[in-house]
Amino acid sequence: MSSVGFDVPEKGSLSVCDSNHRKSMSLRTQLFNNYVVGNILGYTRWMTRDSQRAQGSLEVRRWLDSVRAITQTVVTAQPLSRVLDLIAETAAGLMGYEFCGVLLPDSSGQRLTIEGSSGLSQEYIDQVNADHPVLLNQSVESEAPSSKAFRTGSPVAIADIQAEPQFAPWGGVAREQGYRSMISVPLLDSRQGVIGTLNCYRRGTHDFGQQEIALLAVLADHAAIALTTSRLRSAEASRIDELVLLNRELHSQRDLLEKSEEIHQKLTDIALRGGGVPGIAVALSILIHRAVLIEDVQGAVIGRSDLDAVFPDDRTRTGIREEHSLSFVIFPVLLNESEVARIWTVTDSGPLTPIETRAVEHATVITSLEILRVRTAEEAQWRLQGEVLNDLLSGEPSALDTIHARAERLGHDLSVEHTMVGVSLSEVAQDDINVCLQQGLRRINAWASALKPRPLCAIHHDRIVVLLPTSLESPAVETTTTEKIRKMAASRRPRATATAVSRGPIRGLSMYPRAYRSAAGALNMLALAGRTDTSVTFDDLGLVGLLLQLDDSSQLLRYADRALGPVRSHDETRGTELLKTLRTYFSSGQINIDTARLLQVHPNTVAQRLRRIQTLTNKDLSRPDHAMDLAAALAIGDVADTNPMSAPAPIRKSAPIQERLIAERQ
Repeated sequence: MSSVGFDVPEKGSLSVCDSNHRKSMSLRTQLFNNYVVGNILGYTRWMTRDSQRAQGSLEVRRWLDSVRAITQTVVTAQPLSRVLDLIAETAAGLMGYEFCGVLLPDSSGQRLTIEGSSGLSQEYIDQVNADHPVLLNQSVESEAPSSKAFRTGSPVAIADIQAEPQFAPWGGVAREQGYRSMISVPLLDSRQGVIGTLNCYRRGTHDFGQQEIALLAVLADHAAIALTTSRLRSAEASRIDELVLLNRELHSQRDLLEKSEEIHQKLTDIALRGGGVPGIAVALSILIHRAVLIEDVQGAVIGRSDLDAVFPDDRTRTGIREEHSLSFVIFPVLLNESEVARIWTVTDSGPLTPIETRAVEHATVITSLEILRVRTAEEAQWRLQGEVLNDLLSGEPSALDTIHARAERLGHDLSVEHTMVGVSLSEVAQDDINVCLQQGLRRINAWASALKPRPLCAIHHDRIVVLLPTSLESPAVETTTTEKIRKMAASRRPRATATAVSRGPIRGLSMYPRAYRSAAGALNMLALAGRTDTSVTFDDLGLVGLLLQLDDSSQLLRYADRALGPVRSHDETRGTELLKTLRTYFSSGQINIDTARLLQVHPNTVAQRLRRIQTLTNKDLSRPDHAMDLAAALAIGDVADTNPMSAPAPIRKSAPIQERLIAERQ
């Protein structure tokens, strides 16, 4: 394919203008170097006659070395700030000044700011630039020495700043910095005139002589050359960047016309190479020169071409049902005539052209195929993980013989200790349970795939179970990890809240079935108590958590039946709600009014029910020991209702709790 556009000149062959500029720069450098030598020789005549020759030679060499250092800094393309600092340092070192600064106009051209310095504190520089800038639009009577030098193009010296009324605005910062006299020398450019000033300061009063001013003028000329050279290079770089950008735009416009027949193939290649939905979003954005966002039916972003592009947030996108809006165009992605995703494109630059519309339509087809491929792979992985987890939690001996090898083939190591996190969903429609479970498992699996060792995640009996290797967390962050898993399991569309319980560490294959039974019981207990949309550990459950972990609780069950059996029988035979009232009474802090409010009955009704409970149990709720007995029996009964205990014990015919447990085991 032929290339159309601008050719960028190779390094070292910019233009004839650049060659002439270099010759001019070389000639200027030679001239001012000669000028340096002449002025330095004049400067050395200040010295005493006896040591004039020897000291003059050393002084000339010192000046030439300094000038050479500045030249090398410019030639090696050092940052402009470094060059200006070196100019100030050179002036201070050669002339014996305590402080020096290089001032340049700001972007507005209305004031001078200190851009290079030697000896000046950063506090002084910030204070002058921010609070006492050198303004260039002042009247002649009130202008600063630097602005006067900038305006006239001639050096301005002040032997004693305290005797100069015009310097009063800077008198405070001058005293803080510690200088008494100063000189401002303009930086002259042959084409632009004055482009800045070189300011030098002494601690005491000082009369600046002609030879001293001449030498400062040499340094100022060199600073002007350095500044001009740097700006020329910056301008050339900007022009090259503009040409490169224009060249790219021309290529893109040409390619857009030629890619009409290649769109489908290109997008297909992205999917085949494993680019996934994010790769499709990027490829489509390149084709149509617009930002692209792809979301699934739950509103989660699954592909985005540009993180900086402005799209509606998740909640706003969820509320938009129209196919088109003022700022965006939305294309549905269909799979088996059902919407599985949406492609968003921006229309700020104008409506989509027919070629661009065609590209997005092709992208919807490829995206649906990619989603189908991912779902097929996920379902295969989930099936294998689910088989391993189901066999592990069932404890079937024949399946446990090969479970280590089967888990290892899937990337899981069951020989290490794990923490079990069980998640159940609530506030979800019955028809949406499977969809919400699959969405939650997809998000948890995506998170777990990046962890080493890899957690085992699967759906078991309408719950999401995650076996998290304990090496990935410490007890201090167990709750944080459980909460993270819970949030990933929750869903916005369809709506579903999640409740999570963690138990660990689990050692050995035989512990997994018992751990799951206790975790499932804890989830049922939380639902019974109305504590959903939260994350807890077994330590958080207190007595209930301890009871849920018991394998043989026959004695406890007998105790619970003796304490609350009459109350339970009364509820079953007469249709009352004494147990519910007692549970609410304890959860309300044993306050009748709060209990009545939660049960939505009159306080007198609560009082009557509590008296009936005391009569049936022969317990006085006002006594702490009796109240504690009933609360413990109630907790044991609730655990029995939600968790099938093992190891059946002898029971009496009138023990309804144990009868239900035996039935559940069978």
